Amino acid sequence: MRTRLISTTVGLAALALASSPSVLAHTIWLEPLAERQHTWEVFFGGHGGETNAFDADRIGQVRALHADGHDVPTELTREGERVFIGIAPGTAMVTLHFDNAIHTRTSHGPSVRAPMTEVEGAVSAVNAQKYHKTILDWESDVILTPVGQAMEVLPTRLQAPRAGEPLRVQVLIDGEPAAGVRIGRGEDTGEGVTDATGVAEFIPEVGFNKLWAGKRMEVDDEPRYTQLSYEYSLVFSVDAP
Repeated sequence: MRTRLISTTVGLAALALASSPSVLAHTIWLEPLAERQHTWEVFFGGHGGETNAFDADRIGQVRALHADGHDVPTELTREGERVFIGIAPGTAMVTLHFDNAIHTRTSHGPSVRAPMTEVEGAVSAVNAQKYHKTILDWESDVILTPVGQAMEVLPTRLQAPRAGEPLRVQVLIDGEPAAGVRIGRGEDTGEGVTDATGVAEFIPEVGFNKLWAGKRMEVDDEPRYTQLSYEYSLVFSVDAP
């Protein structure tokens, strides 16, 4: 399969292919649950801070790494439409993959969640993949090491972010530095664009931070879809000075 970059963002303008653009532009992320220690809630959402219900079966690999580098178990639980992940004490980083499926546009109606090979009158399709990382320990070397996500955002040094001071991150796609990727606080914002080494700067704020990055690529030699969409969220907290 060959891919060609067609946009540095997966924002509103780039999502005209789908009948429900917000679905493709959403990201997946974790937030700590105040009333349950070592428990995080999974959220799926997009523009303006909105969140939406999602199919928990589309959550793929969830991986937690201890500060010393070994994998630690996680527990995925559901309570109605809410989804939670329990992690062990000493966890330095949690990663997650969410398969938002293939959305095909037809020549005679709205897009549908199915590959082009299964849709009559299909003209184009987007394969929407979401990736996430939560950093809990900024003194552990594991946060500098790629874990093999198709799209991945890594900090460039072992130093806890400080509010108002630039945080340098590197974006990788298929393990290689990705230039020209826009990052920001969400799909509707932009704080920087990665350089030739895949590096860009993000300005953290006090409290909960969610860095967004996205890239869409045109695909050749793939009968099921014509574009591949990656979106990423990197979550961390910053203490007040």
